[in-house]
Amino acid sequence: MIEAQLAAHDDGVLAVLARYRLADALAAWHGTIRAVEEFINLPRFGIDDPRVRARLCSIPLDDRLLSNVESAFRAVREILSPRFEAGVVSRYLQTMLQTAAIASAFKMHGQTFGPGITLNSVGAAVDYFQSRRRHMVTLLYTMPLVCKGTDLLVPLDTLNVLLPQVEHSCITITGLHLKLAQLEILDDFILEVDGIGAMASHGFDTLDENFLEPERASIHVMAELRRDQIVLPPMEALDPKKIFSAAELRNSVRLIGATYAAFGLNDSDFSTMALLMIAFARQARDDYFVEIGKAKFQAMLRAQSVLDADELERLLVNVPSDYATNSNAYEPFIDAGDMVISNVNLLSRFLYAFKNVHLGSRRRFQIHAGFIFEDMVKRDLSAMGFQVTDVKRINRKEFDVVTIHGGVIYNFQCKNNWIDLAKVESNRALFVRYNRSLTNYYRRALQKERKREGLLKDKLGLDKVEHYLISRFPVIGSDARVINYNQIDRLNAVVGGAA
Repeated sequence: MIEAQLAAHDDGVLAVLARYRLADALAAWHGTIRAVEEFINLPRFGIDDPRVRARLCSIPLDDRLLSNVESAFRAVREILSPRFEAGVVSRYLQTMLQTAAIASAFKMHGQTFGPGITLNSVGAAVDYFQSRRRHMVTLLYTMPLVCKGTDLLVPLDTLNVLLPQVEHSCITITGLHLKLAQLEILDDFILEVDGIGAMASHGFDTLDENFLEPERASIHVMAELRRDQIVLPPMEALDPKKIFSAAELRNSVRLIGATYAAFGLNDSDFSTMALLMIAFARQARDDYFVEIGKAKFQAMLRAQSVLDADELERLLVNVPSDYATNSNAYEPFIDAGDMVISNVNLLSRFLYAFKNVHLGSRRRFQIHAGFIFEDMVKRDLSAMGFQVTDVKRINRKEFDVVTIHGGVIYNFQCKNNWIDLAKVESNRALFVRYNRSLTNYYRRALQKERKREGLLKDKLGLDKVEHYLISRFPVIGSDARVINYNQIDRLNAVVGGAA
């Protein structure tokens, strides 16, 4: 049943895209993605004054806007025009209007977005688009494979045409792949289906806060917990009236290199890739779009002498495939026939992913990332009211994070074992095998902790110990003592119940 639903939703997405002419669809959707990214980032990072930000985010995006567009636009222009260039303001207004129209159409037809999601304000729409941005990029990757039609996709219609596909099929495709993995791993997994939808007995969320992919030590965590290890190079001045720019991409390249320099990131391979990103940034049109003719692009790859040019092209240019495969793609360039196209965000996203792969196999980074993860867990547990002790070693036995709450010792194992979540869709059998290997390992680790809990009781003078394991990368399992880091707030309920 799940396989049949997957095929139906995938066919539905491809059928919609197939109606459109490729060049127009790519250009229109690429521009829409830029507008949506600005819509997300402008209130989050472009406005410093919290009162002004709150005012913008409170502007309604439903029938109230549609019934009085000019008044709403006047309020937005009053906020944005003194701060941002005209193009940013124009795209923001257009995205607001399109979003309000879509929300109204969904409401009129009795349709809903995801559970708990409304589009009744700018702030709510920012959160919504943040959760859907990956799917929007995936559609961009998919277009060269299937856009073979003659219909014209114009910028004003892109969200009206494709956002319903994101909501009804793209989200579903990702969710169904996760359910298939759970079905193979969990003996008690149940999927109940009725005329409205499907209800699963277990949930599984692969993403961190703000819908970010989990990683061993993110650039934000490094800045927070290892700031003393980072020596920042000089940065280019940014135009405050723009949300994205080529200069910001070049600064991002420098920031990534500096943040992970202590782990030897800046070797010849990464440095070469970083220089290529800077070279591509110089080709940016309107400080955002990167469009390079095929011959020139290949010449740029051959001009460097460290990495094989053919292998580089395979890393940098997406090979169009089905939706599920594209949803895990990180190549920054899309093949548009006589040229390759990208943008400053896709280039930065790729270099960041390349950094993760490049560092991932290095023992020194793995060790230090483990310590960083322990510090992340300590920080979060402290915020939940746990008293973090200084216990690290007793009788030559090492412990990760030992805390006290309500007269009970809570002993946490912190595991930073990487698991390739893309395999859920691309190679489910491999993901299932590795997931089982990890959960078995975690079960044995908890058994080991229980056998030596007497050391903690004697050391801390308390007679009750609870053992948990926090996994940085989410795993599928039925052991309530194994908590995925993206659900660490579950411990609030644990200690609340204990109290």
